[in-house]
Order: sequence, then structure tokens, then C-alpha cells
Amino acid sequence: MNIQKIYFLLLLALMCIYACIPKQEATKIKPLSNKFITLKLEPACKHDPLISEIKSELKDKNSVLHLMKFYAEQLEKDPIYLKKLERLFTCGEAKEAKGHFYGITLFLKKGEHPYGDFLNQIWGATLADVSPWDGKIFNPINNKNLEFYTEGFEKGEVPTYLGINCFRKYEGSLLNVASIVVLTFWMNLKEAPQEEKTKYGYDKKGGLFIARRAKSVMLNSSEKEVFQLNYRWRRLGNPIPLKYLIDEIVEIADGLYLGQLLFATKHLLEDYDPQLEPSEYKYENFGYFLLMDEKWNEERKRLFLGG
Repeated sequence: MNIQKIYFLLLLALMCIYACIPKQEATKIKPLSNKFITLKLEPACKHDPLISEIKSELKDKNSVLHLMKFYAEQLEKDPIYLKKLERLFTCGEAKEAKGHFYGITLFLKKGEHPYGDFLNQIWGATLADVSPWDGKIFNPINNKNLEFYTEGFEKGEVPTYLGINCFRKYEGSLLNVASIVVLTFWMNLKEAPQEEKTKYGYDKKGGLFIARRAKSVMLNSSEKEVFQLNYRWRRLGNPIPLKYLIDEIVEIADGLYLGQLLFATKHLLEDYDPQLEPSEYKYENFGYFLLMDEKWNEERKRLFLGG
């Protein structure tokens, strides 16, 4: 299979996993507590002009999550909003995530690849409000399992987690149900325990990753510390495109994380080699997503799910 075909499959697969921001009108509510309206950024960004502009825009919104929804809606109209997401990520704080987090996809972008141009157009037209992806779970991993999954490379010298993605079925959406069927076959999704279904709402789980604090694999931000989610380890058994993926997340508000989807664009026909310099894989940013703790869920449902 040549590289162009791999990329074509990668982009189509992304449309099944993630979905564009739902076109829901946010209802007006009374102001929320400081947790929801305060950005948590690195001190070095305090006087950054673009961050100052972001903070000014936040004053007109009910929450940081409301601001993120606004940015996602404006991304196709003005590239400055993508720059603002990039700056927020640069200024976000590396913090471990533990337990269950709800998820929302903000935007898929093309990276530097020509197939990416049509991605958001098809994605928005077909899966705009029926995303099966619903979040992630992070559980501490013991040294024995860590050694197995990373073939002895990772030693557990920093707190490390085994993570998995969550997927939700919406019976009222034929596209969503069809996506779940495809993903179950393609990613070997497993049925979630009834207790988890009742508590968190998701139906299936799949797509393993190893997560820990690390330096970013992006060439232009290689000194940036992030919480890194690595799907690339061979023994995790992830299919294309997940086997080329590294997610990186940073906290931008209390319990709210901004993440970026980074896909390798080189050495795609070879097994992942953790000793190879990340620059050799030429990772490119294919989009942004959000993860949030339980306290954000009501705001998430109000803004994105019409709840």
C-alpha cells in the first residue's frame, strides 16, 4: 500500500472516529463559578498580546468551554481563531489526567497533506452532530503491563497510565449507529460494563494508548512539556490510522484540557521505533479536541449536545 493510499484511509477513518462541533444554540444561563471562567496558563504567557485578546473575548462568554465553541464555529471564517487555539495550547500547563474525561472534537485540519483540504467539508456535511467519540479513560498502569506494552522501553520512571477511548451510540442517528458498527469491527471495540454505561453514558471502548508527561513531538515546540498519549506501541494493537497517532493535551482551565491530534507522516510502513528522533517521523497537527472532568459535563451538554 503506497503512502497516498494510507493517508486517504487515515483521513476517512478520522471522520468515523471524531465529528465536527454540533450546531447547537447555547441557551443563556447565569454566570458560572471561577472554575468555568478562568484560564490556567503558564506564567510566561501573562503578557502575551494574543492571550490578552483571548481573555478579553472570554469576558463575553459564559465559560471557557463556551469560548472554545465560539472559536470552533469561527475557524472556517477566519484563520486567527486557529492561531488562538495554537497559542492556548502553547500556553497551557502540562498536567496528568486520571480517570474518566468527557470529550468534544473542535476541529480537524489538513496538516500539510493535500488530501486534508476536503476533510472538514465532508466531515461537517455527514457527521456534524453524531460523533460516536465521547471521551477517554486514564488508569494507572503497573510496571509489568507497561513493560509488556512498550516491549521494555518504558520503565515507569514517571507516573504512567494505560488509556482507552469511549464511544457512544445515539439510536436516533443512523449515521452514528452505522459509525459504531464500522468502528466496532475496525477497532475491535468492546462493550462497556453496565455500571460505566449508566454512570458516564458511553456504550463501547477501544483504542489503547500509553500516557505520561513528555516533551512535545512537534518540531516547532519540542521543548514544550505536555501530557502525551501514545497510540503507536506495536503491542497496543491499534489499526491504521491510530498506529500513527500521538495525542498531546494541556490544561487550559481547571479540569479542562485542550488536545492536538498529531500523526506521523514519515516511516509509515515501519514499526514504531521510540528511539528514533520524533523529527524523523515528521508529525503534523490534524486537529484539536477537548477533554473535561465530570464538573464540566452539564456545560458540555448545554453547549454541544442540546442538553
